[in-house]
Amino acid sequence: MTTPVKVGIVGAGFAAAFHLRCYHQVQGVPVEVAAIVDINKDRAEDLARRHGVSKVFDDFRYVLEDKSISVIDLVVPNSLHLPMVLDGAKAGKHIICEKPLTGFFGQGEPEEKVGTIAKRKMFQKVREDLQTVSKVMSSHPVKFCYAENWVHAPAFKKALELMEKCFATGSILEMRAEEAHSGSHSEFAKWWRYSGGGALARLGAHPLASGLFLKHFEGEKKHGRPILAKEVWADGTDLTKTPAFTGAKGSPLVTGWGDVETWAQITVTFTDGSKGTFFAADDLLGGMESNMDVRLSNARIKFDLGPVRVCQFYTVDPAPVKDVYFNEKQETKAGLSFPNPHEEWLLGYPHEIQDFMEAIAFDRQPLTGLELAKQVVEVLYAGYVSMEEGRKVSLL
Repeated sequence: MTTPVKVGIVGAGFAAAFHLRCYHQVQGVPVEVAAIVDINKDRAEDLARRHGVSKVFDDFRYVLEDKSISVIDLVVPNSLHLPMVLDGAKAGKHIICEKPLTGFFGQGEPEEKVGTIAKRKMFQKVREDLQTVSKVMSSHPVKFCYAENWVHAPAFKKALELMEKCFATGSILEMRAEEAHSGSHSEFAKWWRYSGGGALARLGAHPLASGLFLKHFEGEKKHGRPILAKEVWADGTDLTKTPAFTGAKGSPLVTGWGDVETWAQITVTFTDGSKGTFFAADDLLGGMESNMDVRLSNARIKFDLGPVRVCQFYTVDPAPVKDVYFNEKQETKAGLSFPNPHEEWLLGYPHEIQDFMEAIAFDRQPLTGLELAKQVVEVLYAGYVSMEEGRKVSLL
C-alpha cells in the first residue's frame, strides 16, 4: 500500500496530542495527519506546528468538505461526539471516536439543571440516539472505530490470550475492575451538560467496556454468539459534598463539582449468570489506577494498566525531578514513586491507532467498534436509572 490514509484530527487538547504521537508510530500502513481542527485556532496551529501538520481549521465543516481526508478522529467534549459522528458518516468519512459514543446532554434546559433530569428520561433519549447512529452507520460504508484503549493495552491482550485457552474447559464467573484518580480539572467534566455524567461515564466507561468485551468474546468463542449484559444495579454519589469530606481540611482532591457524581459502582449480570462489578472514582491520591481481576472457573487473571512497578524512585526532595513526567495525576514525587517508562504504550494508545489504521486500510472491522460503543452507553445509562430509582434495571 502506497497511498497514505489521511486523517483529520478534530480537537487540539490533551487527547489530540497523544493521538498525534501514536500516528507517528503506525507501521505497515502509510498515514498522514492532514489537518487539525479546533475552535481555538491558535491552539490548533501550535499543535500542528509541533507535529508538522500542514492544514489548520477552526470549523469542523472544512474537514468534512476536504475530499483528501478519509478519516476523522474525534477528540472533542463528549457532547459533540454524536452530531460529529453522524455528520462524519454522512460525509463518507471513517470515524475514530473517543468514549463515550454519546450520552444525555440536555434538551434546552439551563446548563445547571441538566443533571436533575429524570434518569429514565435520559435512558430513553440515549436509546433513541443509539438507534439513529445504527441507522446512519448502516447506510454509509464507513468504519466506526471506538477508542477504548483498555482493550488494546498489552496487559489486556495478554490476559485475553490466556483466557481464550481457558475457555476450552472454563468460564468467566466474575470480573472486578476499576479506574480512579484524584479528579479531572476540566470544567467540562464537572457538569452533566458537557460530560453526560460523572465518574461512571468518564472513568467507569473503560473497565465496563472491557468487561462487556470479554463476555462478548467468550460467548463468540464458545457458542458462536455473544454473552450480553442482562441486568444492572448501580450506586453513586459526589463524595466531595458529603459530611466526611466537608469536615476535612487541605485535601488535594479536585473540588468544585457541579451536578455529577465523583464515585460510582455498577454491577452487571450477564445472560449466562456471571457478574461484573466496575468502580469509578475521583477519590484516589497517588496517581491514576486502572486494574482488572477476572475470576474463571479454572483460572484467575489480574492485570494493571497503571500503575506499573518496573521502575522505582525514592527522594526526600523532589525539586531536581520536577520537570520529569512520572504518571498521570500523580500529585507529588516525594517519597517512593514508580515512574512509568512508557505510559501511552502500556495504556494501549499506539496499539489502538495501529488497529484502526489497519482496519481502514485493509477493509476489516476494528477490534473495538460500534456495537461495543453502543453497549457501553446503554449499560451506563441503565446504571444511572438504577442509582436514581434504587433498584435493578433490566436491559433485555
